[in-house]
Amino acid sequence: MSKGCAFRTSLMFCVLFASHSARAQAQDSIPNSNSSPGGLQQAPQLPQAKGRIRTHINEVIVPVTVMDKKGEPVLDLSRADFHIFDGGAEQKIDRFDIDAEPLAVALVIEANLRLQAMAPVIRGMGSIFTETVMALSGEASVVTYGSTADVCQPFTQDHDAVEKAIANVQFQWSDSNLYDAMAKGVQLLSAQPNQYRRILLIVGESQDTRSHAKLSQVLRDAQLANVVIYAVGPSSSAADLRYGKDEQHGERPPPSLKLPKLPPIAAGSSYAALAIWLLSRGTNEISNHQLEVAAASTGGIHYRALHDETIRRALDRIGGELHAQYVLGYTPSPDPSPGFNEIKVAVSRSEVKVRARPGYYVSAEP
Repeated sequence: MSKGCAFRTSLMFCVLFASHSARAQAQDSIPNSNSSPGGLQQAPQLPQAKGRIRTHINEVIVPVTVMDKKGEPVLDLSRADFHIFDGGAEQKIDRFDIDAEPLAVALVIEANLRLQAMAPVIRGMGSIFTETVMALSGEASVVTYGSTADVCQPFTQDHDAVEKAIANVQFQWSDSNLYDAMAKGVQLLSAQPNQYRRILLIVGESQDTRSHAKLSQVLRDAQLANVVIYAVGPSSSAADLRYGKDEQHGERPPPSLKLPKLPPIAAGSSYAALAIWLLSRGTNEISNHQLEVAAASTGGIHYRALHDETIRRALDRIGGELHAQYVLGYTPSPDPSPGFNEIKVAVSRSEVKVRARPGYYVSAEP
């Protein structure tokens, strides 16, 4: 049994395990779905040689966040207000929705010993996650990672089961195999039906020790599966400063610290260019900002959380954003260019900020 997932050994556990094991094994073994670049919906095809460009693309799906100058969501835009460009060429918007689809959220939690001081906060965030992110129609799975990436809770709409899995996370690992956990989350999401919008939400630090997966390949797979990445980064150093390295939450009052506010929703991301470079290079040549780059590459956002309340506020804001997003779809060229294909979204309204994925990567023919 994983060190990151803790359950009570009882007859009830055996019954629950038996009912979930078949589904969990199926999710663990299912490969990435037959999706195309950038969340492209693709018609079934015959097997092709590895690395060959996928053709007969039906639709590109682009979730878009629009905020006013106060950081509030703009919810009264119409299809005519949006303009979307693929490789510089404006596209006809065939699909236009706002919060019309339920969410499938893979919640990935770092279970490293470094975060032990933040354990009470992370374990206690279950109700906020289920109420604001999953909401009434969504489903979620819970994955923990350290030396391994383990599915503590397969996909379910049961809020109580998800909250219990979060509350039982054990912070016992010395490693942090972040990329392997991200790959596991993308794999689980890829197996979910197309009617779900796929979200990978990571609670952990931007550190990876010895993953087998490469960050660039994980991000390419996320784009192919139409996965948007969000991240909340609790700081182990801040936790140690507040509670003491061997102290638990509540043993003494925290010192007075000046903590930064949540980052604003910006029109662009300083990590977008770095994300494009990483996707093109196909390597792991990034350190300390992996989650910022991952979020930027898919149109999500990263929050650095140095305080208990910041973690809760970040989850609340992510949930609010996800349920106020516009979803655009268009039919691209049937033969996209190899390499990175840039997507830009513009809105015919002044003083608003727009965030969407920067594009998608297409492998060249061998």
